[in-house]
Amino acid sequence: MLAQTNTARFNPARTPIKAMPNIEITEECRALIESAAGAPTGRRLPNGNWLIPVNEATLAGLQQVRLRGETISDCIIRLMIVALHKYGLQ
Repeated sequence: MLAQTNTARFNPARTPIKAMPNIEITEECRALIESAAGAPTGRRLPNGNWLIPVNEATLAGLQQVRLRGETISDCIIRLMIVALHKYGLQ
């Protein structure tokens, strides 16, 4: 018996494009990210914070490790400090 093959092709007109989610982070958080990994893409908001696009997996991961009452910026800073302490600056 022959296996059926999927002959469907990717059709951008039929595939909805989802925008990447954005997170709002503080200037301190952005500076820490920049010092360790380069400047993230984003735009500065009038309140001084930054709006940074992230993929859905990153956002889901941050939400999982975020502590109660902790902001996304606090969570990222905590994770960066742990990673830098454990692995050192590269």
